[in-house]
Amino acid sequence: MPHVAPLKTADAPADSQPILEAIEKKFGKSLNIFSTLAHQPDVLGGTTQINDGILNDLPDKLREFAYYKASQVNGCEYCSHYHKAAAKKAGATDAQLAAIDDYAASDTFSDHEKAVLAYSEELTKTATVDPKIVSTLKEFLDDTQLVTLAATVALANFTNRINHGLDIELP
Repeated sequence: MPHVAPLKTADAPADSQPILEAIEKKFGKSLNIFSTLAHQPDVLGGTTQINDGILNDLPDKLREFAYYKASQVNGCEYCSHYHKAAAKKAGATDAQLAAIDDYAASDTFSDHEKAVLAYSEELTKTATVDPKIVSTLKEFLDDTQLVTLAATVALANFTNRINHGLDIELP
């Protein structure tokens, strides 16, 4: 049972309603995390703005690997559910998704993918990143892409904690 009930668009504060309508248009429905954040329109708006921002610059597959890995580390079933599907849509294979916990030893990931997964895992676990990992990333990511990667992992950790803190349920 969630700690805070998700709101239907018509029951949400006026400032949240157009955001929820845009989410419904984009996804075909409002997801529980957004319908719950609708209680606080500024938080909902900020979250969706960051979510939209991370869709730029970084290849979709790398972004989804980063988000999914952070969610796996945090044990967030809600985000893992959605971002596993998004990773698959972005080109991740079933073998890659099955090997995500042991990506470093897996031959199903490219060196670039392993570097992104290492970054996501380390930033999630320790809130820091080994400069060697960053150096490897900078061999194939520019500064804008690195900012987007950091924001992706940060957003994953934020949404994971929102989901856990409010006990948000999958529909």
